[in-house]
Amino acid sequence: MSVLRPLDKQPGLNTATILLVGTEDALLQQLADSMLKEDCTSELRVHLARSLPLPSSVDRPRIDLIVFVVNLHSKYSLRNVEESLHHVDATFFLGKAAFLATGDRRLS
Repeated sequence: MSVLRPLDKQPGLNTATILLVGTEDALLQQLADSMLKEDCTSELRVHLARSLPLPSSVDRPRIDLIVFVVNLHSKYSLRNVEESLHHVDATFFLGKAAFLATGDRRLS
């Protein structure tokens, strides 16, 4: 188990790999399905993880974007993201990482 680095593997031709990290499996799956439904010229791969670090694997593709999903109503969700950040190289935060906050259910 190691730190994720943005340029540790060669990119795939016309392929983008997104890693969604969060504690709510159903929400992550719904988000992944929505992303995959969109028509794009490149191949999009979406991987889901409850937390980092990821298991070491030679076959794991290069990660192009990490999206950390935080539920605003769950301290566990925030704590999980905070702990996962320790396993991401700082250079990922130069345009290759995003935070998505969920759980705001206020009525307009």
